[in-house]
Amino acid sequence: MASQFLFESTTPSLYIQVLEKVVLVSGIVMGFMELKGIHLKYSKFNQGSSSGVQLSSRTAMLIFYLPSFLIAVFFLFCKLLWVNASILLEKLGLLQISISLQLHQDAGLRFIILATAVALHFLKRVFEVLFIHQYSGGITMSTTVIVSFLYSFSSANLLYAMQISEGLTSPSVDLMPLGLVLFVVGISGNLYHHYLLSGLRKKGEKGYVLPKGGLFEFVVCPHYLFEIIGFLGIAFISQTAFGFCQFSFVFLYLLARSLSTREWYVKKFEGFPSHRKALVPFII
Repeated sequence: MASQFLFESTTPSLYIQVLEKVVLVSGIVMGFMELKGIHLKYSKFNQGSSSGVQLSSRTAMLIFYLPSFLIAVFFLFCKLLWVNASILLEKLGLLQISISLQLHQDAGLRFIILATAVALHFLKRVFEVLFIHQYSGGITMSTTVIVSFLYSFSSANLLYAMQISEGLTSPSVDLMPLGLVLFVVGISGNLYHHYLLSGLRKKGEKGYVLPKGGLFEFVVCPHYLFEIIGFLGIAFISQTAFGFCQFSFVFLYLLARSLSTREWYVKKFEGFPSHRKALVPFII
């Protein structure tokens, strides 16, 4: 059954096999911690925190996302360089045509699309940090290091898992077209709701107001919902077990974070609309 939707479940890398399980367990643990009130100290859950070195929110968020963007660009550059080199060697008669055709037409294309999607995801986040988000307060250095490491580590290993899967049997069902649609929907919806959030306060104002507009009328964290959709798209593009483990981590953590956020809003805002769910309209 799995072979219909995933590259061979047993990758040639014991490292990736172990890491898949670590990522799943980590998602469960971090989600449980969020539900228990042990939050990563950023956004509203960093209010009043004075422990540790504080960075400005804009600086910290750039450190969150920029390394992952550069990692994805590096992987993409190396792949394109290798594909172009193989084509050149083929023309010079130094490489068999079957090798270059396989690199150019099969899993190599999937890798290029995946690396491009990852790069675009984090480029969008960097763009939002620089030009869209309005910040107040700061983020602890410890949280900055943890989040930046998690994003960078997972991005690098997602692309590595895709790279080593190129020689394995391809799944019989191609989910990449659906993955591209989900990725575009996710990244667009996330950007739109971040834009709505940025307009809640005038420049220089501090404090939180109840979000409105878009899916904010139905859930408190539609930007998380669309981020989850985007990562599901990335998992569909990769069709690797690690890709789906990464998606599970994102889903579990953001689900718990959105439930905690709704609880925070209920306590902070008197008369909070009871119909407004945490993540999925009318459901969760």
